[in-house]
Amino acid sequence: KLFLLLLLLVKMDQTDLYDQFGNYMGPELESDEEDDEQQNGYRHELSNVGETSDMEDDGDDAGGEDEAIDVSNLSTAVVLHEDKKYYPSALELYGPEVETVVQEEDTQALTEPIIAPVKKAKFSFVEQEIPETVYDLEYLADLMDSPELLRNIAIAGHLHHGKTTFCDSLIEQTHPYLASTENKELRYTDTLFTEQERGVSIKSTPFTILLPDLKDKNYLFNILDTPGHVNFSDEVTAAFRLCDGVVIFVDAHEGVMLNTDRLIKHAMQERLAITLCVNKIDRLILELKLPPQDAYFKIKHIIDEVNALIK
Repeated sequence: KLFLLLLLLVKMDQTDLYDQFGNYMGPELESDEEDDEQQNGYRHELSNVGETSDMEDDGDDAGGEDEAIDVSNLSTAVVLHEDKKYYPSALELYGPEVETVVQEEDTQALTEPIIAPVKKAKFSFVEQEIPETVYDLEYLADLMDSPELLRNIAIAGHLHHGKTTFCDSLIEQTHPYLASTENKELRYTDTLFTEQERGVSIKSTPFTILLPDLKDKNYLFNILDTPGHVNFSDEVTAAFRLCDGVVIFVDAHEGVMLNTDRLIKHAMQERLAITLCVNKIDRLILELKLPPQDAYFKIKHIIDEVNALIK
């Protein structure tokens, strides 16, 4: 019974040390006092270490001026975002001798481009003087009075089948100072700048020359070099209405193409005399490596195909 009473008294004493929420309300414990003393000791040691480091820094400053650290520019002040300086000013960048102007408003009109395009006053090549020819120009003018000696011919064919190059060969024969070079073709009938740049005829270009026949009889030829691209077929139609005959060019390597078929049918509708010219025969030897007999059959096949279209 005494033991039970002692246990009850001990429990009652322990319950008095804590409140109803479990917080300790008893006397101070020895462990808390020891912790406070240790923390105070640590703080005292840290303060002593700081004083000794300051003393050493002062001694170093007094010993050498080269090792001094300039802390005048260092600052811990808060700088606003709009006050921060990321790039140097124009004065710092270009110097005081350069005048800089800053415009906050755009004074340029919306209709005016920022980068103006290059304006060309001319769109085609123009001969400044009449080119020299192997025949007399007065003789050429006199032949215009004889309609029986006039021939109006259109040069037609598929794209890149050699129409403009053939016209250049006629120009070179009648104009001694006009000739193609190794680096640049003549392309005399391509008078537009865009035609020269792209290497494709866009407009039908007429030119007049004197050409002899096998009996050295001269005829006045009005030749129209027409474009071969199918998108410019209107130029070919206009040339067909002006001419008496047409020369159809066919590449020996490619043969009769779709546009060649259309041009032959168009010439038949206009009732024009058709002359076939099989061009670029050298491609059969240089590119296809055909023997002479096979090259002959290739050319014969092209002629038979054109005759079949005319029939």
